[in-house]
Amino acid sequence: MTAWTRWRIAVPLVALSALSLAAALAGAVAWWSISGAASRAVTVAISLILAANLAVSVSIGIVRIRETPWLRIGIVVLGFLVSCGLCALR
Repeated sequence: MTAWTRWRIAVPLVALSALSLAAALAGAVAWWSISGAASRAVTVAISLILAANLAVSVSIGIVRIRETPWLRIGIVVLGFLVSCGLCALR
């Protein structure tokens, strides 16, 4: 797989992960003082999951591999689903 192809896969995932992480951090800063302990814990968990998503998304573009990185793409999708589930829980 060429570097161009890897980055064509990675850029949308990086953008979505970065936007989601920025929104989670902005919400954490805005609502931290009035949130309870459980809500804060869920917010921290969401932020950590989205930060991991961002790291895995960047690794798709950086790491040289021969095949399509389906496992990493699946991990990013799973991270989004878990963070959405935690947001609904909160």
